[in-house]
Amino acid sequence: MISIYALFFLIFLAFSLRYNWWRLTISYNQPRVLMYHMINEHLDGEHKRNKWRVKPDDFEKQMQWFYKNGWHSYTLSELVSMQTVPEKSFAITFDDGYEDNYTNAFPILQKYHFKATIYVVPEHSENNWEHFENHQFDRLLCKEQIKIMQESGLIEFGSHTLKHQNLLRCDSAEAKNEIVGSKQKVEELIGAACLAFAYPYGKYNDDIVHLVQEAGYTNATIVKRGFYDSHYPFEIKRIGILGTESFFDFYLKITRARNKL
Repeated sequence: MISIYALFFLIFLAFSLRYNWWRLTISYNQPRVLMYHMINEHLDGEHKRNKWRVKPDDFEKQMQWFYKNGWHSYTLSELVSMQTVPEKSFAITFDDGYEDNYTNAFPILQKYHFKATIYVVPEHSENNWEHFENHQFDRLLCKEQIKIMQESGLIEFGSHTLKHQNLLRCDSAEAKNEIVGSKQKVEELIGAACLAFAYPYGKYNDDIVHLVQEAGYTNATIVKRGFYDSHYPFEIKRIGILGTESFFDFYLKITRARNKL
């Protein structure tokens, strides 16, 4: 009998280490900002790439959860501009601007009338800044797709630099060009102001933040885990939603910020 209790304890301990259900729920008065990349089916034998590929069915389940639980959706720039934010508010962000944001994510966002901010890389048509051995890259949004999404009123387009550059590896002139030039190109694409910025690879410092502010953006996101804090509009923390995790992981991240140790 003791061995059975010991077995149950070990199972319970393993479960509690893997899934941090025991963490305190963080108040729903604090907005959640979600970070996605691709909404697409997984590739065979590509675990590293599948990490950033949330399956369309899984994405819909996540959006359905927000919808059924009465959450309010905003773009990043809307969220930042608000003096008072309602309880259960969230913002969806997509880094890189993949074509599947239009083909797979956009219909689901339309279905639930949820908004999103998409950070595009205007001088690339595919993610060839990555180093895939097979050289099979993923296509990015084209001008026509961007126009349709922009006109829907659900999508805000932000900048992710001109070429997806690690800004910490750029000299000040190059960094400024990546930040200012991408803002101008995005504005040409959408025919509206580009106010949102995302630091590629989450790499930035105080000088980079100053360049982003000086360029006329009103907000910028990082990849550090956490919930939205209005005191830091140029270092907005996000919750990364991964394609290799379960719905329970998603639930724990939304309610507790962390799903595991």
